Amino acid sequence: MSNAENTTPLIQIKGLYKIFGNTPEKVLPDVKAGKSKDDVLAETGRTVGLQDINLDINSGEIFVIMGLSGSGKSTLIRHFNRLIEPTEGRSSLKAKT
Repeated sequence: MSNAENTTPLIQIKGLYKIFGNTPEKVLPDVKAGKSKDDVLAETGRTVGLQDINLDINSGEIFVIMGLSGSGKSTLIRHFNRLIEPTEGRSSLKAKT
């Protein structure tokens, strides 16, 4: 295996945002500007599920995603296998060879 293959993450998440509700792209600038989840929900009725998530998971790593109820754990994992699509950002899985 080449050195480049060894350093490519198995799962890579970059700049991931997920906003639930109609036309989430309309509130994305407010979220990026730092408006709180509570304010976004109160003002627009949309729910911020994920906000600017970045992570790499490499071969051989044990990775734990933990947090309080409603913190976005399941939403994040659903992006790994594309059960849901991000509002913005990307998630990629390295192809197994």
